[in-house]
Amino acid sequence: MNYAVQNLREECAQLETLLHAVTKQCNNLNRQLEYAVWDEDMVVEETILFDGSLDELLELIGPLLKSRRWTVNGRHEATAFLRSLDSVLRVSHGGKRLALGTLVNAALNYLSVHNDR
Repeated sequence: MNYAVQNLREECAQLETLLHAVTKQCNNLNRQLEYAVWDEDMVVEETILFDGSLDELLELIGPLLKSRRWTVNGRHEATAFLRSLDSVLRVSHGGKRLALGTLVNAALNYLSVHNDR
């Protein structure tokens, strides 16, 4: 029994040494993370403001919408395109911001009217 107790005591001493080393590394990592600059913080999001009517915007982006030269996540889908566009382009007319749903509905209507040309 004394042999088992001594082995257990030695294992505990080794584990305490390892625990101390791990704690030291965690504290070091914690200090480094306090001053870390994350990639998300480094990205500056730029927003484009389009101050014009919805019809003016659709006349400008209409040819692009009708073309097959773009994809969003590998798909050619107008709603996904407009959602992506809305993330960088704010449409405002007379100081009032246009909602994404309004833009999508107007663009789909534009495509249905102008696709037959």
